[in-house]
Amino acid sequence: MQRARSVRWAGAVALVLAAVGCTTPHRDRALPAPTATAPTASAAADCAYPRYEFTPDVRTETLTYVTPAVTLTAPDGGPVDFSHALAVRPLTATAVSSAGGADARHAYDAFVRQSRTPGLPEFGKPLKPYSNPTAGVGKPGRFLGYAFNWVITSSFVRHCAGTGAGRPDAVGSVTSFQADFPLAGTVDCAEPAGQSGREAARLMCGADA
Repeated sequence: MQRARSVRWAGAVALVLAAVGCTTPHRDRALPAPTATAPTASAAADCAYPRYEFTPDVRTETLTYVTPAVTLTAPDGGPVDFSHALAVRPLTATAVSSAGGADARHAYDAFVRQSRTPGLPEFGKPLKPYSNPTAGVGKPGRFLGYAFNWVITSSFVRHCAGTGAGRPDAVGSVTSFQADFPLAGTVDCAEPAGQSGREAARLMCGADA
């Protein structure tokens, strides 16, 4: 009886050793260490020599300020007051990156350097309030004032030395605007014209002054 138990125990140990000997090399080949297949998040963020590749920028007319609508009854119209213009879409020069906030700022600065649009604002700079005091209207009616800016957007991929030839290691987008290029005008609520003018009329012409 004792001899039979010893034989069975020895056989079980031999099977375990045989299984380990067969499966361990196969497992190592099939499942390499994670660092061998993909960089960590910190490695992606610590790119010493990034190169950014941007898509062609897109310029969008964007309504930024409106005034309350006013009714002008004089035959020669009158002024529309811009001093209390309301911000429709506050704009900020910014970027986002899959590699984190520091890389987003580097990407934005790289975009400004290669952009054909002069005078783009620095990273984090907001659009200044529109400051023209009044605009004149030469006929009676219901009018409001508005201003719009050109918003500029682009997407990018980042290439980092050492991550493989042609392989991007981060992606993101930038948003900027022409800081010194607001266009302003007045809108006749009865006959609104232009993309931003019609949007401003939809927002404000229904409200009493």
